[in-house]
Amino acid sequence: MYLGLDNGVALVTAASRGIGRATAERLATEGMTVIALSRSGGEPEKFDDGEIVPWQADLSESGATAGLIDEIVEQYGSLDVVVLNTPGPKITPVLDSTWEDWEAAHDTLLRPVVQLALDAGRQMREQKSGAIVLISSTWVRQPAPGGVLSASYRSAASAFMKSLATELAPFGVRVNQVMPGATGTDRMKNIVESKSAGNGTTVDQEIEKIVKDIPLGRWAEAAEIADTIAFVVSPRASFMTGNAVAVDGGAVRAAH
Repeated sequence: MYLGLDNGVALVTAASRGIGRATAERLATEGMTVIALSRSGGEPEKFDDGEIVPWQADLSESGATAGLIDEIVEQYGSLDVVVLNTPGPKITPVLDSTWEDWEAAHDTLLRPVVQLALDAGRQMREQKSGAIVLISSTWVRQPAPGGVLSASYRSAASAFMKSLATELAPFGVRVNQVMPGATGTDRMKNIVESKSAGNGTTVDQEIEKIVKDIPLGRWAEAAEIADTIAFVVSPRASFMTGNAVAVDGGAVRAAH
């Protein structure tokens, strides 16, 4: 399916690996120039019609993204798509969490999302076009054991994005969320290995525990999440805003 994203400019955060990396690649294959924000930076990559341009910044540092949107627009002429991806926080039982854990999660999951979304939203309001998507988590709807930091701050970010969607809609700017379930990223593999070590089980046994609660019988690949994101930000989803789309193989049991 032709998505109509060619010749556009996109910003993808936390784009060095996992879902962020897969999304940057997917948008580049659609012919976009993708500014790939990460701590590590990297080398530019050419695709048939698009490219990935690395941009080094640490989202957890206050002020790290100040002026970023203006700089991108000045250099590339516009900003058509923003994909807000964030690293996952610490996994911890609620009563074992410390205030330092909460502050660190806030600085990773909420503050940079709000800062970048505000800057991008103002730019897109002015140009009267654009799409913003937050990569959230199904833990917002169905928190998992140990996922209190993620569920709490992602829920706050979700409410913020819904409010932003309402304000930007009259200007032709769409704001949505994509909520992945269990996905075969390095982070998920690390979580599984940690549980295996803590429970005295094998990695395969821990994977089986996760998969048995997914009706489709497996976890997602990062590319599958990226495919959904590419559609949501594209003109093919032009009447879609203020939504949160779960991509979880049916794992969330709630109807809404």
